[in-house]
Amino acid sequence: MIKKLLITTFVGTAIYFVFGWFVFEFVLGNYTSLNTTQLEGFKKSPEQSSLLFLIVSCTAYAVLMSYILVNHLNIKNLAKAFLIGSTVGVLVAVMADTYWYATTNFYSNFSVVVFDILGAGISVGTMGLAIAFVNKKLV
Repeated sequence: MIKKLLITTFVGTAIYFVFGWFVFEFVLGNYTSLNTTQLEGFKKSPEQSSLLFLIVSCTAYAVLMSYILVNHLNIKNLAKAFLIGSTVGVLVAVMADTYWYATTNFYSNFSVVVFDILGAGISVGTMGLAIAFVNKKLV
């Protein structure tokens, strides 16, 4: 079971890192930048950003999803895995984004919150799908 958790976590991390970059930087990046408060020094430049800690972040999410999908539910159905991943992604994003919206001026309007939540649902759902795909192959 540990071997499955490690393999599905590795795949989940890779998928979430690449697909998350695509969704949050390529698809939503400009829109998010235009609709959030740009504070001097708040966001690191690409040169200052830490690839290591981005990977740690993606790995933590992949461990959570692998633990749920593989260890507890043993999900092999791809549609169900996407739905569970999307649900977790949406709930985590709702928790974080509505907190920021309620307590800060970071988001300039609510539509950017909605798009971020949708992006989370799609990207974490895709990670869940990848984890279930690998889990199915590791029988």
